[in-house]
Amino acid sequence: MREEVNQSDGFDIDFDHFRCVFNYHRAYLDDGEFGEFGDEPETTEDFLKRLSQKSLEDYNLNEKRKFEFVRVVKSNFHFSAGLMFLITFEVIDPYDSEIKPFQARVRYLNDTFTEYVFCRPKPNAGVEYFGNAKTDVEKGFKKQRLE
Repeated sequence: MREEVNQSDGFDIDFDHFRCVFNYHRAYLDDGEFGEFGDEPETTEDFLKRLSQKSLEDYNLNEKRKFEFVRVVKSNFHFSAGLMFLITFEVIDPYDSEIKPFQARVRYLNDTFTEYVFCRPKPNAGVEYFGNAKTDVEKGFKKQRLE
């Protein structure tokens, strides 16, 4: 289990045989009417979607990309001066219109503070990430060749 946690930075943990692993817990997306995180009427899935979308907005702004949020796939959390969420979600890459996995790490403390630690394409996912429309990429390539 330790190897699984270390290799995936805590994002990909198989909780099928354990309820928690080294202080990591699964965040259940379908936990009923209202979630254990966030405020009513927000479900856990709504809460994680909100955190993922904000992380992706920041990523797109900083990296000058245009990935579009699709859905939350799964999330783990552990205690860390609040709760540290490790969220795996899907985006559409406007370059090829394919759905690709992303990850975000977000620290949250009961509406006191939210720290968006990082957002990134999922490492070693075996896909290429562009984040811009094909025409934008081609324009950038032509511009580089002319300079």
